[in-house]
Amino acid sequence: MAGQPSTGTPSLFEDGDERNYSRGAIHEEQRHHLHNPEGYMKKDQHKAMDDMLTKDTQVQIEERYKKDPLYSATMHGNQPSKGARQDAEIQAEEAEMLRKKKEKADNMAGKKLEHKSAREH
Repeated sequence: MAGQPSTGTPSLFEDGDERNYSRGAIHEEQRHHLHNPEGYMKKDQHKAMDDMLTKDTQVQIEERYKKDPLYSATMHGNQPSKGARQDAEIQAEEAEMLRKKKEKADNMAGKKLEHKSAREH
């Protein structure tokens, strides 16, 4: 029984620490889900919050699988393939090009506004 809590249920504990969620955290989390745990008993609130946070984590992992070509191999303890590494490089280059284009467009928009203001005076 070493390391096990002497009170409460095992579902309320993680690594020996009780998981408590503030009312604000519960309210904020329910805004992102179609689930309202505020009316639950305390024990059930914690379980509902854990479920919602687990779903959020699963969604984030699924999105990363879709967007990061290296993630799948890394998560399985493997080295990414040459093709996956090339895909990641291309993806990074494209993101950098888009960032530069956006930055350039933002700078040009500011110059047009400044130029227009100078003509009005």
